[in-house]
Amino acid sequence: MVNRKYIVSIVLLLASSMLVRGQLLPTYGEERAGLSAFTFLKLPIDPASVGVGGASLAMTEHSFGALVNPALVSGGNQQGFFTSNRALGGGISHDFIALTKARANGQHIALTLNSLSTGSILERTVWQPEGTGATTAATLTSVGLGISQAFSEYFHAGMQLKYGLEQLGVYRAHNVYLDLGFLYKLDIADLQFAAALTNFGPNTPISNLPVGDESALAATPQMFSMGLQWTAWESGNQKLTPSFQLNHPTDNAEYYAAGLKYQWRSYYWTSVGYQVGSQKSLPWMGFGMKGQISGWPMEWGVGAIPTPYGTYQGTLGLKLQPLSW
Repeated sequence: MVNRKYIVSIVLLLASSMLVRGQLLPTYGEERAGLSAFTFLKLPIDPASVGVGGASLAMTEHSFGALVNPALVSGGNQQGFFTSNRALGGGISHDFIALTKARANGQHIALTLNSLSTGSILERTVWQPEGTGATTAATLTSVGLGISQAFSEYFHAGMQLKYGLEQLGVYRAHNVYLDLGFLYKLDIADLQFAAALTNFGPNTPISNLPVGDESALAATPQMFSMGLQWTAWESGNQKLTPSFQLNHPTDNAEYYAAGLKYQWRSYYWTSVGYQVGSQKSLPWMGFGMKGQISGWPMEWGVGAIPTPYGTYQGTLGLKLQPLSW
């Protein structure tokens, strides 16, 4: 017979739990979130990364390694032309282009261009909310040169140096950032582990500010991430690969991402992901397949990115590998 004191304790514990607001993960993103320059550099826009909610740090296949983790370029032997576009609405467009090529001794090099532009924006002020008659535009651009090295069959590392220029009307900001990442592969269930420090650099000065604010600095969009991916199930030509990732940006808006990708013969994949700790409550989704263009290996994909307002934004990506590469 169960001791009556234990029964009373359990009942009291259950009753008190109804009155306590608990949570599994801290809501740092809501309590301590700040601002930084070049925030667009933190956004996953390639369909494979979008499909798993951004948990692609250790994903060597289908992802854009030059965008996510430079170690993935050699880790997945990613060569060729990579491009993706994210339509944010209102004439705002986010584009990414990369060109990667293998060299001797397991080394890869990568050239990247990451850009976000708004087009023409009607200038408004507090005293003229309907517009001043003038227009302005915002342009955010980052160019990078990266190198990825395979030190063995199991260990890969990479780095990328980026220069960013951000301009909104008369206000300008520019800075240099560094991406560092590594990838480690295991023989157990195709387990892959990765860590990366992206957009590392000094705070960004802003020019042409009003008198008295000349010393204003914007925080770097630096982020430290750890991720893993493994094969949970495989049967014939089919397999399921879960992925998980922890992210800690400099604005302290920590979030956690998890995804699940279904793959058939490497030619077709579909995925779903979710982020915990972010303002996006809807799941992320992606789809892609491989083919050929004039005999060149090609892969295309689409992704659905949730917004904090209960809607989705679309992204479209394309990979193309010349036969001579």
